[in-house]
Amino acid sequence: MILSGFADEVSDDLTLQIKALKELGWNYIDLRTIGGKNVSSLSDEAFDRVHRQLVENDIEIACFGSTIANWGRDVRDALELDLLEMKNSICHMKKAGVRFIRIMSYKIDSPDRLGSDHEALVIENIRRIVELAEENDVVCLHENCETWGGQSCHHSLRLLEKIDSPALKLVFDTGNPVSMRYIAGDPPYAYQNSLKFFREVRAHVAYLHVKDARWVDNSLHYTFPGEGLGNVAAILRLLSEEKMEIPIAIEPHVAVVFHDPAIKASSAERWHNFIDYGNQLVRMAEAAGINFSTRRSY
Repeated sequence: MILSGFADEVSDDLTLQIKALKELGWNYIDLRTIGGKNVSSLSDEAFDRVHRQLVENDIEIACFGSTIANWGRDVRDALELDLLEMKNSICHMKKAGVRFIRIMSYKIDSPDRLGSDHEALVIENIRRIVELAEENDVVCLHENCETWGGQSCHHSLRLLEKIDSPALKLVFDTGNPVSMRYIAGDPPYAYQNSLKFFREVRAHVAYLHVKDARWVDNSLHYTFPGEGLGNVAAILRLLSEEKMEIPIAIEPHVAVVFHDPAIKASSAERWHNFIDYGNQLVRMAEAAGINFSTRRSY
């Protein structure tokens, strides 16, 4: 198992992202935003500069954190942009030897139970995206985020069942279920349980994002791992017990939240939170019996 991180939570500057990973002793990065641009939209020249800098610092890209089919995109009008970004990403992934790219499954304006017309549109778009991945021997990792497929374990499994491709697997985020409703059965919909969700989908999980959160006075607060309702310790134990040798990446959200520019923090606070978060995760993982490698075997 390897450790990685969304180091853009430290800074938009790749030099500082690399410095933080080196401080932790990690050799991997989940590459998402550099200089204000998402990795999927970088030009060939820009990506070559980024890749060169990573190679010079002995950092490998574990996964592309793309914006493909994300929570800001409408399934009815985003496919051409998604396909363009997928093609661009594949070109860069091949250069850098990257296997995984994180995707989502489009914004939802209201709870959307299985069997809706919206579902058919989502599945068809994701099928088109995954076909490109399969043709080029890379793997799309669908995240259980606030998009269609994250509404329940059943939604995630429906995507996998209908698309039925080795190029579509899951990345499970431990913190997302804390703030998301379980859209199954009849309303009112309760909040999801991270451990229950993970148990239902774990056979298809190829990657783990670690963040944690809890509710305080009806407001969501992101926490260090193990201090919220994300069942991080229990999920790590399950990984160890079932010998699930998958990459683990931290996405703290403690100092800054990637998709919420209103949340701000000083450079020092961002730095220290990221380092402390990474070290706390390592302690928890080792306590669960997980051993880490400095080089990937997948």
